[in-house]
Amino acid sequence: MPHSPTAEDSLRQARRRAFWGAFAVLWVLAATWAVASPVLSGPDENAHVVKAAAVVRGELGGRSSADNPGSGLVVVPDFYRATMTYPICFAFQPEATPDCVTPLPEGDAADDEVESTTWMVRNNPVYYAVVGLPTLLPPGESVLYLMRLVSAGMCAAVLAWGFREVAGLARRSWLLLGVTAALTPMVVYLTSTVNPSALEICAALTLWVSLLALVRDPDPARLGSRAAGIAVVAVLLANSRGTSPFYVGLIALTVAAVGPWSGVLRVLRDRRSWPWLGLTVVGTALSLGWTASAGTLEAGGADHPELGFLSTALRTLTDTGDFLVVSIGRFGWLDTSMPVLAVVVLCALIGVLPLLALALARRQDRFAVPLVLVVAIGIPVLVHAWQARSVGYIWTARYSLPLTVGVLAVAGFVARDARSSLPDEAGPRLLRTIVPWLAVGQLVGFATNLRRYTVGATGSWRDVLDGAWSPPVPILLLLAVQVLALAVGTVLVLRAGTATGTGAGTTERPATAQATAADVSP
Repeated sequence: MPHSPTAEDSLRQARRRAFWGAFAVLWVLAATWAVASPVLSGPDENAHVVKAAAVVRGELGGRSSADNPGSGLVVVPDFYRATMTYPICFAFQPEATPDCVTPLPEGDAADDEVESTTWMVRNNPVYYAVVGLPTLLPPGESVLYLMRLVSAGMCAAVLAWGFREVAGLARRSWLLLGVTAALTPMVVYLTSTVNPSALEICAALTLWVSLLALVRDPDPARLGSRAAGIAVVAVLLANSRGTSPFYVGLIALTVAAVGPWSGVLRVLRDRRSWPWLGLTVVGTALSLGWTASAGTLEAGGADHPELGFLSTALRTLTDTGDFLVVSIGRFGWLDTSMPVLAVVVLCALIGVLPLLALALARRQDRFAVPLVLVVAIGIPVLVHAWQARSVGYIWTARYSLPLTVGVLAVAGFVARDARSSLPDEAGPRLLRTIVPWLAVGQLVGFATNLRRYTVGATGSWRDVLDGAWSPPVPILLLLAVQVLALAVGTVLVLRAGTATGTGAGTTERPATAQATAADVSP
């Protein structure tokens, strides 16, 4: 007699489908971006590539340059040394196309071991140890594209874990809206480049979602597996960049502050969470040890006495508006901006959820979104003001995004848990209204970046298919795959957000009822 699936079986299957569906869509989206952009066109991508090539060859730290402690020397094949000058002719020049470059070394000369500089020499080696693996293959541009695809796969897997967590929750349309809105064109673009900021942002978003779900939607039966997933994501986040260990602690404290505190205590008192909490502490401590010993946060070279704490803090705060624009879509070496109208529309769409959360929040959640806004804006101001004297004025949006995405994650949970007169259909309707337009925004960003490199930032759209530079895959095929991935992703999100129930075949319960039921579970 066939076994009838239980509600738990259905939930497990729904979470599994959510993970693999999200992974496939996100990886394909990033892969099309990776192939459609010239090699080494991402921000600081050449320096990250050299660092990765050195790490997989056992050179974790390199040697600091005497005249510039912020840079350093590593020994890598000559092919990777040449990448340091490769993008000079088109980086920061939006009208210059990559056909101007000097070809990278080929043949036996490309394999010759030489010294190369990189200003990422003191970075944590964990991310580079993975994305650098393709550099062990014979050197060539295909290896650089493969490194991008490996990085994209890491980011897609981490993000997919967040979607998996959301798939098992009640009233998930609000949460799906928050997570989807956080994946701006800039975030997707970064996942297509060799840059640890991509992993940092993706891991931070998943950590926000997973911790909030853990304390606001308790499920005693799954506490161990949830805690294990959180520990892995937290350790990956902590070891992505120099400031990342600080972000792990800050995200955890902020989630505890927005509560509920009873949910936090429930997790801390349960012994099943202790080994995973210990793993997180150890992984974060190792990252802090590397940062301290390598001097990662003091690697900027000459002092900048002109950058006082207060003056730098004020300047960084003033630039917050520009950081917001960049976090929506400014690609390449920050030289390729999306159309102003597209940025305005995307800002409006993304801002709907936080505004609704502010308006509908329960009394205990009234200050949750404002608190995260203060953290997302204020902490970068303070960190940069503290660091600028030794590293210079270097802050940009991708360094703030691990905190910025938390605004949308928290807003999603606050709106979900709000006691209001809104009908149950409000969340799914809002999801159906906004998500397709977010997909259109992704496509506009992709086309904008493609145009910049084929014909220049202000070149004619009619010449894009026959521009001075073209990607290794036909442009029409890339566009078709991008559109298909966006369409599939939109359908998957809408299906997940508009289906009734916490899983297949079950009736969705309000969050308060679900929490009460979990509280009395044995």
